[in-house]
Amino acid sequence: MKLFLATDALDDVQWADARGWCDGVVLPDAALSAAATPEAAVSWLAGFARAVSIPVLVDAASLLADSEDGAIGDDQARALGRAADNVVLQVPFTADNAAVMRALSASGIRVAATFIATASQALFAAKAGAAFVLIDVDRLDAMGGAGADVIADARSLLEQAQLEAEVVALFPANSASMTACGVAGADAAVVGAVTLRAMLAYPFTDQAQADAQRRPGSGQRLRAGDT
Repeated sequence: MKLFLATDALDDVQWADARGWCDGVVLPDAALSAAATPEAAVSWLAGFARAVSIPVLVDAASLLADSEDGAIGDDQARALGRAADNVVLQVPFTADNAAVMRALSASGIRVAATFIATASQALFAAKAGAAFVLIDVDRLDAMGGAGADVIADARSLLEQAQLEAEVVALFPANSASMTACGVAGADAAVVGAVTLRAMLAYPFTDQAQADAQRRPGSGQRLRAGDT
């Protein structure tokens, strides 16, 4: 199973990549918010994506604010999606946005469907052209532990439909949840720095293998000494 790291810090990506743990990056929703203009946002994204050479998933929900009907503006989405070859545009799955997903995919821009909570939604998103379907495992698990079940059902539906979209478990809370999702057929899991550190730590005693690189200090960063 692939591992996508949720971060906008290049050094975190490099730290994980050096250990073989980073197959993609999911940028935080606010990663582009500091840009002064849309053009500056595209420029920053292009620089980041070209520096990592793995899929970079970027949220497009902010583009919704400029649309009267709630659908993502086509021109804006194309500019963001073409910032670099490895950019993948995250689009919230709705009936309106499905048409945009289809158009973007047809034009060669890869799309990741977000806000997926059922296997049928995953199927509809894949049929609309999504290359990735991000299933809200964290929310599903919080509501009763159904995340892995939805992953398994989505995998089965996509295989039956002969669709090649990757099934991605979004933010499994711990090793057990990530393992269950992988066994259920997830192609990838998205984890943040805190969860990754917790998965790396030896679970039985804090005294075993006292290694600062495995058990960094406080804060949200991956590497020892960062806060």
